Amino acid sequence: MELHLPWEQSALVDPATYLPVVDNTPFESLQASGGALQADVNIAYHLALLECGLTHPDILVPSILLIDSPRRALGSNREDQERGRRIYGRFKALTDAYGPRLQLIIADNDTAPLPDDAFSTIELDYTRPMVPGVAQPGPEHTTRTEHGYEA
Repeated sequence: MELHLPWEQSALVDPATYLPVVDNTPFESLQASGGALQADVNIAYHLALLECGLTHPDILVPSILLIDSPRRALGSNREDQERGRRIYGRFKALTDAYGPRLQLIIADNDTAPLPDDAFSTIELDYTRPMVPGVAQPGPEHTTRTEHGYEA
C-alpha cells in the first residue's frame, strides 16, 4: 500500500545526504514548509528506511520506529482523512509483512482509522502510566520542561 501523496510527482533519496528529495526539493527546504507536507514526507521516509533495513540485512538501521501524532498536521476534509487511512494502512501492511521482525509504536490522540483488531492499543492516563509501578501524581504536579525543573 502506497501513501499516494497528492502533490508528489517524484521522490528519491539523495545519495550524498541520504535524505529525501521530493519533486527536486531537498529535505531541508521541505522541513521549512511545515504542515502536512513535512509530516507526510517524514512518515514516508522513515517507513521506507525501516522497510529497506528489513529487506536488506546489510543496511543497518533499527527495526523499531516511534511516530508521534501522525495525523496531527492533516486537515479534516475527506481527502486528508483518506490520507490518514492510507498512512495507517501502510503501518498495517508493514506489520503484516514483517511481523515480529519490527516494532511500530504509534502515539495518536485518536483511535486508528482501521478495524479495532488491526493493532494493539495501550491507553495511557494518570491512573495507567507508561511505566508500570511508577505513580503519576496527576496534572497539578507536572511542570513543562521549558518552564524549568521544580523539586
